Amino acid sequence: MAQHWHGAPVASSGVHVRHDRVFPAKNHIVVVNDNGEVWAHPIQPGSVGGAFQLPGPAVAVHGVPPKFVILDKHHSRILVINAAGEVWAHDLDISSRFTGNAYHVQGPAVGHAAHDLEVYATKHGLAVRNSNGEVWVHHYVNRNAYGGASRMNSPPIAALGTPARYVFKSHRRFIVVNTAGEVWAHQRTAPWHQGGNFAGAYKASNDAVAVGGVPAKAVVPWKNYILVINQAGEVWAHTLH
Repeated sequence: MAQHWHGAPVASSGVHVRHDRVFPAKNHIVVVNDNGEVWAHPIQPGSVGGAFQLPGPAVAVHGVPPKFVILDKHHSRILVINAAGEVWAHDLDISSRFTGNAYHVQGPAVGHAAHDLEVYATKHGLAVRNSNGEVWVHHYVNRNAYGGASRMNSPPIAALGTPARYVFKSHRRFIVVNTAGEVWAHQRTAPWHQGGNFAGAYKASNDAVAVGGVPAKAVVPWKNYILVINQAGEVWAHTLH
């Protein structure tokens, strides 16, 4: 059963926030709004703190239109992957409260194909999931460059059965929330730099997630929870197995 985490409303300032631009950080929820502003809420189980801004240049509002905006928590930055597959980064310092200038992370095009659905940041590179459920990984050469893609030898991720609504990479697994609210997970069986393969799906929660009640604005994984942020800005937490 979901638990209401009391405190400040999230992503409800009046400026539109897209569902895929709300991110879990170490002890924060990070929000990038349509003005390119970056805001953060401190969180702990049961409570949500007030929002504070991380001043800096606007994120994902200039240049080639963005296709994906993701948080790379391993390198403390926001990555903007544009429609051409270029990767641009803004360093993020939550404790010092600033967002850095954009810089280009060099490498071949990432996630630009029509069937590429999502890009995930890992410690060792960028993982791309497509509509066939395949996951392809671009490994980092260094912090500011990555190589060509190699396919993981894994069962399809979020491509079979009830259609997927949300798909996350969280810790050592992929988590899939389908349109029925069921939560399924694929556990990683090898490190990313050794292929990052994932096992078959298993049920990861007894709850129905993001179905019924006030409609969800965003759904994000955080530690051992799935957090549902509804249109009122309330945060409801579901525990994962």
